[in-house]
This record gives sequence, C-alpha cells and structure tokens, in this order.
Amino acid sequence: MFAQVVPLPSHRHTHRLQQSRLPIMLDKSKLTVISNITLTIVCSTALAILVVIQSSLFVSVTAIALLLVLLAAQFSQAKYYLVQIIRTERYHKLGRKLVHNKQIEKRDEVVALKILNHIVNQPLEESEHATIWQSSYENFSGDLAMTCQSECGNTYMLVADLTGHGIAAAMGATPVASIFQATARRGLDVDQIMVELNNRLTRLLPSGFFCCAAIAKCDGKKVTVCNAGLPDIIIATSTGEITDRVESTQLPLGIEELKSDDVKVFTKSYTASHQLYAYTDGLIETQSTNDEIFDPEKLEILISSQAYSGSRIPTIQKGFETFVKGSQQNDDISIVEVNIC
Repeated sequence: MFAQVVPLPSHRHTHRLQQSRLPIMLDKSKLTVISNITLTIVCSTALAILVVIQSSLFVSVTAIALLLVLLAAQFSQAKYYLVQIIRTERYHKLGRKLVHNKQIEKRDEVVALKILNHIVNQPLEESEHATIWQSSYENFSGDLAMTCQSECGNTYMLVADLTGHGIAAAMGATPVASIFQATARRGLDVDQIMVELNNRLTRLLPSGFFCCAAIAKCDGKKVTVCNAGLPDIIIATSTGEITDRVESTQLPLGIEELKSDDVKVFTKSYTASHQLYAYTDGLIETQSTNDEIFDPEKLEILISSQAYSGSRIPTIQKGFETFVKGSQQNDDISIVEVNIC
C-alpha cells in the first residue's frame, strides 16, 4: 500500500490571489452605489429648486414628480446592487469556509495516510525473499501486500483485497496486517493464520464487507498456500515454466466462522528454485484504451517468457503499463513475487 499523498492543486496561489482581490472589488462596488445615490439626490434637489423658482406651479409639480420617480428608480437600482453585493459577500465567506474545511480534510488525510502506512506497509528495504509492486486507485488502498519472517526464519506472504476503495477499505486492512504479522512471527501454520484472520474479521467487519486473501509459507523447499477468493496463484521455475496454479478453495474472509479443518491448503516441496506470484483482480481486470483486458493469459506470458534474473516484477510492471497506457485505473493493483528455496 505504498500510496502517496497527492499535493494540493497548483492553482491554489491563483485562488488565494482572487480571494485577496474580491474584498477590494466589493468595497469599490459599494462606493459606486453610494456615489450614484448621493449624486442623484444632489442633482434632483438642485433641479427641483430651479424649476420652482423659474416655472409655474403645474410645471414645478410635474418636474418634482418626475424627479421623485427618477429618485425612486435610482433607489430601486441601488437596492438591487446592494442585494447582489451582500449575496456575493455571503458566497465569498462560504467559499473561504469550504476552502478552509478542505485544507483541514487534506491535512487529516495526510496524517491518516502516514499512520496507516506505518501500520500496514512493508519497510522501504526490499526483502531478499520477495518483491512487491502496488498501484493504488486512490490515496488509500484496499489492497494489502506483505511479507514477514518468523522467529525460526520461515518466509510468510499475505496478499489481501478488501471490499471497496479509499479510507474505509484501508481501515479494514489495518487489523488484517496486525493479525498477520503477529501470527506469522510466531510461526503458526497457514491454516491457523487463516482461521485467526477470518474469525476476527467476521466479528469486526460490517455486513456486506469481506476480504479476499492468500497466505503462503515457505519453509526451505516446502511451500504451503491457501487461496481464499483471489485469482489463481502461479508457481513457476526460474526458466519461466509454470508448474502449478493454486485456485481459490475458500470463501473470502469475514463471511462465516471457520475451523482449521475447514481450511484447504496446497502443499508441495520443490527441488529447484521456483517463484510464487500472488495478485489481486485489479491487475487482470484493467482495460486498455482499446477495451482489451490484461487477462491472466497476458500475465502468464510475461512470467513464462522471461528467464528469472533477480525479479520478474519490473518486467511485469513494464508490460502492464505498456498494455494499458492511456487508460484510467479503476481498482487497486497488487502483485507479490516470493522466492521458493
């Protein structure tokens, strides 16, 4: 979940400049209205006095009436502009409040992201036994990809995909990461970790939420895998030959209580170096600009066509990004490569 905080938009300085100019514009508008009213009153009064002195009573009354109508029209127009100014000021205050709230929300998001990253993410140093690539759909990812070493030196791997996106899904990833790390460091078997995760999530997650997950344990040349709702896990040789596919044999976690006897695991020992690949469906459901899907077959071509040298993850990432170039990501993406013996 190596999500990065998106900085505030670059137009913020222009927005602040507009904010600073708006009060000046409002003051000028008020001054213009007041000046027009004052000038109208002065001119009307002067004209009325002139008419009264130099004309007959009828003409004087008619002129005064016309002047009063003109004055009333000016007051009506001034009232209209004043109402517009008051509304503009109100919108301006509302806009400043919204900007302020957005800044607070952004600050809280940054803090929450740092806390979740600290709890969930792997250290920045790559593990010598595993390589991880992730791409988040939003700042907060609902995917979880982790490796952990037990006290006796065994390597554990977890790939999880929680329902939804954003901070709600990321919050659900927090207990998953905590439980996995605690149980893996104690060296528990894969079925025991699955049961612990599932039963805790069943009590924790609200109705309609669940977690697709895969857990693997590498004990020397022996690997044990359990897949609960994720795409097929691929195991390939160093030369790219795909020897095994581990299908999902369990319901996603958090739906119903489990016992160890309910968990189905894949176990196999290898005599030569192999690599295990576990990934979320965001990788194989992404569409290109031509509406083609980066399906499992395309992923397997990238795995099988490249001889193993360090890690295939850069090759997979480059092939994926080339295929979907220009299209919009619509889900979190995670893939983990684990070295077996």
